[in-house]
Amino acid sequence: MLQSNPSEYYNANILNLDSKIKKIKKQIAYLSLFRLLTFVAFTAFLALFVFHKQSNILLILSVFCFLSFFYVVKRDLRLSGKGEFLANKLILNKNEVKYLSHDFKCQETGLDYLHLNPHLAADFDLFGSGSLYQYLNRCFTKIGKDRFAENLSQSLLDDRLILKKQNAIKELSTKNEFVQNFQANAMFVFETGKELLNLQTWLDEPIIKMRFLQIASVICPLVSVMWLMFVAFGPFTLSSLLLPILINMVIVGSNKNLINDAHSNLGNSSKVLKKYTVLIKLIENEDFESSYLNEIKKELTDQQLKASSVLRSLFRLLNTFDLRYNWIVSLALNALFLFDIQILFRLIKWKELHKQSIPKWFPALSEIEPLMSYSVFAYNNLSEVSYPEISANEFCIQAEEIGHPLIPSSTRINNSMQLNGTPSVNIITGANMAGKSTFLRTMTVNLILAMNGAPVCAKKFSFMPCEIMSSIKIQDSLSNNESYFYAELLRIKEIISHVEKQPKTLVILDEILRGTNTKDKQLGSIGLLEKLISLNAVVMIATHDLVIGKLEDKYPDSVTNNCFEVELKDDQLIFDYKLKKGISQKLNASFLMKKMGIIQ
Repeated sequence: MLQSNPSEYYNANILNLDSKIKKIKKQIAYLSLFRLLTFVAFTAFLALFVFHKQSNILLILSVFCFLSFFYVVKRDLRLSGKGEFLANKLILNKNEVKYLSHDFKCQETGLDYLHLNPHLAADFDLFGSGSLYQYLNRCFTKIGKDRFAENLSQSLLDDRLILKKQNAIKELSTKNEFVQNFQANAMFVFETGKELLNLQTWLDEPIIKMRFLQIASVICPLVSVMWLMFVAFGPFTLSSLLLPILINMVIVGSNKNLINDAHSNLGNSSKVLKKYTVLIKLIENEDFESSYLNEIKKELTDQQLKASSVLRSLFRLLNTFDLRYNWIVSLALNALFLFDIQILFRLIKWKELHKQSIPKWFPALSEIEPLMSYSVFAYNNLSEVSYPEISANEFCIQAEEIGHPLIPSSTRINNSMQLNGTPSVNIITGANMAGKSTFLRTMTVNLILAMNGAPVCAKKFSFMPCEIMSSIKIQDSLSNNESYFYAELLRIKEIISHVEKQPKTLVILDEILRGTNTKDKQLGSIGLLEKLISLNAVVMIATHDLVIGKLEDKYPDSVTNNCFEVELKDDQLIFDYKLKKGISQKLNASFLMKKMGIIQ
C-alpha cells in the first residue's frame, strides 16, 4: 500500500533499507569468520588424516568441513548480491527525495541525444544540464535510455497508443515496489552498447549447413572415449592416443575462424544477457491490468517458451564457451571431445530455434523503462499533475492552470490558455523577462509529455496529437558561412515546407527576424503569420513588437492576443507572470538600463 505522501514513502524506505543492509553486513562478517574456521578445520583434519592417522572419522570430518566451507561461500555470495541489490534500492530512494526538491543536476544529462531532433531539443531544453531528460529519466539500460530519448524527440500521433501508454503509466505509478525492484536490477547492467548489436549481427548471419562437422562432432568424441578405454585396459599404448588427438586438433584448427567469429560476437555479451534476463523475468512474473503492459509481456514469449528461459539457456552456453579463455582446459577438451565444435553446434541449434523471436524481445523490453520514468514523475507529483484528454474532432490545445514541470511548485506560476480550430494564431506580447518565452516552453513541454502518455503539470489539459516545429534558439554557423539571420530564414523556410505537407503541426516562434531593422522585422513577421494562416497552421508567437498584435483586427476568427504585463511600484519592477487578454502596453528595457546605470 503506497503512502499518499511521496516524501514519507521514500524516507520510510530509506530507513527500512538501511536497517536491512546493516543486518546483512553483520551476517556477512559472521560468515567470513565461519568461512575461515571451516577452511582451517578442513585443512587440519585432512593433514591429520594424511600425515598422522588415516582414520575414517578424520576423513569424514574433513569432507564435512569442506562442504560447510563450500556452503558458506555460496551463502556469502547470495548475501553479498542481496546487499548490493538493497544498496541500489537505497540509492534510488535517496535520489527520489532529491528529485522532490528539484535537486537532479547530478543525474545524466542526455547530451548524447541532441542529434535526434536538434531544433526541438535546443528550443525546449530536452537534453543537457537542467533538461527535461535529466529530470524525468529513470532508465538504466542503454535500450531504455535510447527509447526514452527517442520518444521525447518525436511526436506520437496515434491517439489510441497514447491512451494505452497513459493507462500503463497510471498502473505503474501504483506499483512502486515492482518499479524499484526493476530499476535496482537494471542498475547492474553495465554495457558498452555493443552487446545486443553483436547478438543481432550473429543472428543475421546465415546458418551454414556443415554436414561433415556435424558428423565429426558426434563420432570423434566417441572415438576418443573408446580409445581412452583401450589405453586404460591394455590393447593400445598411451602414445597411440596422439592419433585421435591430432585428428581432433586439425578439425578444430581448420574451423578456427568460424569459431572465433561466433565467440567474438557473443562471448562478451553473456554477463549483460544474464542481467537482462533478470529484468525480463520480473516482467513475466508481474500481473498487469493495462492492455499495453500485457502486450509487452506477451511479446516476451516464444512458442509458449518465456524469453527469460530462452536467454538463460543462451548465456549458459556462452559461459561454457568462455572456457576457451583457459587454454589448458580448452586444449584438453578440444583434443579429446572437439569442445569448441560442440558448443558451436549447440549455438547454431539455439539460433535456428529462436532467431525470429529475439529481435522483438529487446524492443519490447525497452518500452518498460520510459513508462516507469513517467510513472515515477506521476507518483512524485500526485497533487500537481493530471492526465490529458485527447480531442478527436478538431485541432485544439486547451490548458487550465498549466505550469512548467522543471519549475518547483513553490515558485511555479500557472496560467490557462486555449487554441481551437485551424487556422489559429496566438500572439503573446510583453516586456522583457515578463514570462513570454517560459510560457511557450510550458505549453510545448507539456504537449510533449501528453503525447508520451504522461501526466502534465496542469489542472486540466486536452489536445490533439500533432507535430511540433519551432524557431527559438537559432545558431549561426561560421563553418557554413551562415549568419544568424540567414540561419533563421532557413529554419522558417523549413517550418513552412513542413506545414504544407503536414497541416497538423503546432508552430512555436519566439522573437523572430531579430537580425534585421524594426520596420523590416514587422513586415516580415506579419507576412510570415499571414502565410501560416493561409496554410491553416496553429501558431504561438512571442514578440515585443506590438504592431503584430493588430493582426487580430484583420483576422478576428483566427488571431488572439494575450500578454504578460509588468508593474512599476516603489521604483521596482513587479512581475506577476500571469497571462492576460490583449496587447501589452508596458515596456521595461529603458527602466532596467537606467536602474543598472547603463544609461542616464
